[in-house]
Amino acid sequence: MNKMFKINIILFVTLLLGALTIALLPSKVFAACESDGAYGQTCVYNKTFELTKKVRIEGDNTWKDKVIDVKEGDVIEFRIEIENIGEVAVDDMKMTDYLPDELERIGGDGLTEEWNDFKVDEEVKFVIKARIRSEEFDRDDNFEKCVVNKAKVEYDGTLEGSDTATVCFGDEDITELPETGATATEAMTILGLVSTGFGLTLKRKK
Repeated sequence: MNKMFKINIILFVTLLLGALTIALLPSKVFAACESDGAYGQTCVYNKTFELTKKVRIEGDNTWKDKVIDVKEGDVIEFRIEIENIGEVAVDDMKMTDYLPDELERIGGDGLTEEWNDFKVDEEVKFVIKARIRSEEFDRDDNFEKCVVNKAKVEYDGTLEGSDTATVCFGDEDITELPETGATATEAMTILGLVSTGFGLTLKRKK
């Protein structure tokens, strides 16, 4: 009886350890495994990344896909978030931001960033600060212009994803209003008198 009891205990402990081992394994599994003959198996991991890009005017609380009515001197912030949604940690990661010619970088992270040891479910974040070049506002007429800022992420030199954010700026205010005041009133009065006099002349001729 004691021997049987001991066997049952050993069996129970073995099963319990096996169950705990399975439970503690990472939730992500191999994408595919193939037999490699005498050397066992070769497994291929899924490497996937997600990039999201947003923009806002510095001081705003909300990040958006597009900002409008940006004024000269406003600081624009671009936020690039990259998440490792694959099955394995990786090295050789690179983010590149393509700032339009109309904008100039004034601070924050660089337009190119590289990093290693990018763990599963980890997220890295970059914020780039820029401003619209002053010469863009050197126009005599009213205008509105939109530019697109693109960012991309690469793993080991291969493009893995990209996203964009849009910035619209301009000067849509009316720069010249119709003339008002005494001068305009006098002009209208003179025009009225001329018209009246011309009308009376035509009536007399008839």
